[in-house]
Amino acid sequence: MKVIIIGSGIGGSGIGALLSKENKLDIILFEQNTILGGRCASYNKKDEQGRTWRMDIGCHIISNCEKGPLGEILDRCGQTVEWSHTVNPGPRINIMGNWISYSGQRKKVKKKKVKKKKDRPTKSKKPAPGKEIMQKFMAMTPEEIKKLDEVRLIDYLNEVIPDSSRYAMTKMMYMMQGGVMFGTAPDVSSAGEFVRCVRLNGMNRSMGYPIGGCGAIPEAYCKAIENSGGKIIIGEDGTVNKIIVEDGKVNGIEAGSDNKFYPADIVISNADIKTTILKFVGEKFFDKAYTERIKGLTWGGQVCSQKIALDTIITDQKMITYVPPMDMKILETLRGKFDGSAINNQDMEIPEKSALLIVPVSNHDPKLAPEGCQNIHTVTTTLGVSNLTMAKREANSKKWEATCLNSLLSLWPEVEEHIVFTDFVSDVYLEKRMGKEGAGTGIGQTIDQVGDKRPSQKTPIEGLYLSSADAGGWGIGTELAAMSAIELFEILKQDKIM
Repeated sequence: MKVIIIGSGIGGSGIGALLSKENKLDIILFEQNTILGGRCASYNKKDEQGRTWRMDIGCHIISNCEKGPLGEILDRCGQTVEWSHTVNPGPRINIMGNWISYSGQRKKVKKKKVKKKKDRPTKSKKPAPGKEIMQKFMAMTPEEIKKLDEVRLIDYLNEVIPDSSRYAMTKMMYMMQGGVMFGTAPDVSSAGEFVRCVRLNGMNRSMGYPIGGCGAIPEAYCKAIENSGGKIIIGEDGTVNKIIVEDGKVNGIEAGSDNKFYPADIVISNADIKTTILKFVGEKFFDKAYTERIKGLTWGGQVCSQKIALDTIITDQKMITYVPPMDMKILETLRGKFDGSAINNQDMEIPEKSALLIVPVSNHDPKLAPEGCQNIHTVTTTLGVSNLTMAKREANSKKWEATCLNSLLSLWPEVEEHIVFTDFVSDVYLEKRMGKEGAGTGIGQTIDQVGDKRPSQKTPIEGLYLSSADAGGWGIGTELAAMSAIELFEILKQDKIM
């Protein structure tokens, strides 16, 4: 049986790796770019001194590493990736100069202990606010969590977190965490999806980063495909132009500048769902209700990421969520998102500084930077402005590049005099190279697009399937796409493909 996979992102390479263990399948994976991995790809860059740096397309921290769906696929296809876990030091939060632990407490200076009198009763110590709320999440059953799928995250947090000054920072921390996880605001994000993901993270406690860069994961998946006799076609020849459908059944694809035909019994698309259905196949092959559903899907948050190569080491941290001091207008905007009030992003000016996820990747793997140097990756949301013209968005990209650097300099001013080079990946770049209007992951994990309301991996066309962060699955970022691939493998087994 001939299987064609379109795209080498985690969903595409992941399902290919799982299928590679099935002896009767002839697999060909097509990738339009010259590097493997989509949003999870890595690439080498040389500086002016000829030294090699390893950079990621995106900015990633992996929530569950070997204990999550990415690790499960590696295990099942017989490949290995080494991991650096985010411990010693663990993940940190800095909100406008205040360093906060993930328990939701500000870091305090240790005080000298005072001995208590023997007859003085001891008071039971309440857990830190963040740990107290986390305990509630951990005690929930999957059935209870499923009922929260259509509940807004903002409403759920307001319900379970007491409205007092003691818990104010905890509530803000969880709302920020939801934004980092899904790229969407708490007034639209699904509480069920949030609790489901946070609970898994709490159970596994294995957040980290892959040795060799994030591209090591899809590269390992593709190696499994090739080891089983499958083929990987990249670049111009790997650019798919059309999926051929005859009599309601997939027949193959056309790819390359000459539209070469490749026959297939099964086509699995890792391209974005709208491109797959509306462009590669075409509306005429689906009923109107299905195409209208696809057209109405909304993407997760648009992002841009900046990579900074430094000629010295300025931090020992492995992951920081950073909210810099910002002007009142931006703070009011963030407060609006937290409160669930409407925001007109089109009228907003690009801020001088913005919240960042900061991952000094060379602290996870020193080989990602030359000796004595540091490789830092950052990412921020671009506030969702896909309704602007492409020309306006391209102009805004330059401003967002300055915003990312300004934000980092407000945390570490000394960075400026040690910059070797910077690489910037804008939402415009992501859209042009990988689609999805520049979204960081895929279809948004909002109250109307999670759980039973998420698009299925199985399309109405016989033999056409989807494997990506746009169909099925649950999880954070790359793990969402990996879960889609794992679920699709089970669907293919049920359909007796193997």
